[in-house]
Amino acid sequence: MVFAAVLFVPQVDAATATKVPRRIDGALVDKSEQNLWPIAVMIDNHPAARPQSGLSSASVVYEAVAEGGIPRFMALFATSTKLPLIGPVRSTRPYFVKFAAEYHAALAHAGGSPDGLILLNSLRMPNIEGIKGKTAKFFFRYGGSGVHNLYTNSTQLSAALKFFKYNTYKPTYHPWLYKSEPKLADRGTGKHGAEIDLGAGLSYRINYTYDRKTNSYLRLTGGRVHIDRATGKQIAVKNVVLMLVPKEKVLDKKGRLDIKTLGKGKAILMKDGHAMTLNWSKSSPYGRTLFTTLDKKEIQFNRGSVWIEVIPAGHHYKVF
Repeated sequence: MVFAAVLFVPQVDAATATKVPRRIDGALVDKSEQNLWPIAVMIDNHPAARPQSGLSSASVVYEAVAEGGIPRFMALFATSTKLPLIGPVRSTRPYFVKFAAEYHAALAHAGGSPDGLILLNSLRMPNIEGIKGKTAKFFFRYGGSGVHNLYTNSTQLSAALKFFKYNTYKPTYHPWLYKSEPKLADRGTGKHGAEIDLGAGLSYRINYTYDRKTNSYLRLTGGRVHIDRATGKQIAVKNVVLMLVPKEKVLDKKGRLDIKTLGKGKAILMKDGHAMTLNWSKSSPYGRTLFTTLDKKEIQFNRGSVWIEVIPAGHHYKVF
């Protein structure tokens, strides 16, 4: 009796067969989207600025305290997806500039602390200033009042890159490592998440709750579901990093801060329903912040969004 050999041909999803990993977040995209020049946008987190627009579409988001312990966001975008509203846009600080520098990013902001602006100019990064000068035209007022109503969008930011002649360049920053997320059966079970208090009271308390079905961390701020105005949905994050840094330093009478983000320290990564302790290191403003396991292997994030919570010593956090 003769048996015919059967050749197994794996099924390929036509929708992803031609996709490539995006440099900034590992998401599978068309090749034309693989390595666009990143733009970092400073985003307000005052209650009067909520709900913010665009945060859920960012590839990487950094959250750190500014004056009075009030947190502020820096959101990084490297996509041609049309985002009609991003903001409200606020001022920058030196530690945010150092994070933006590791991507060679253009930085969109509404002013900044004196030391932050000096550093931004000294690093010769594309400076998209929102309240004065030639780049103010890339911003607009929308709703709200006072300092909480300055916005931009993806069309304006693309025009700003073209203004600086960066629209045809390809950045060469070190990409983090990314992996596909596990199947449902391999994800963590039980209650899991984190609570972070950066010191400005209940209105700014941060909570993440793991959702096993979507393999993401649902965000709450001030005890309320954190909604993105652009989508009307709760912000869901694929990877959450608690980056533990030395205690912040007050620089002047206005309470402006500096936070040490160069050097080495500990971090906690939450992904796939589990938490693990890491090391972080960053050697220079342009140097990439690297997250490694305790045996010195670079960590693999899930493809998609990474939110980094910068937590100075003395501030409360709890991972469960």
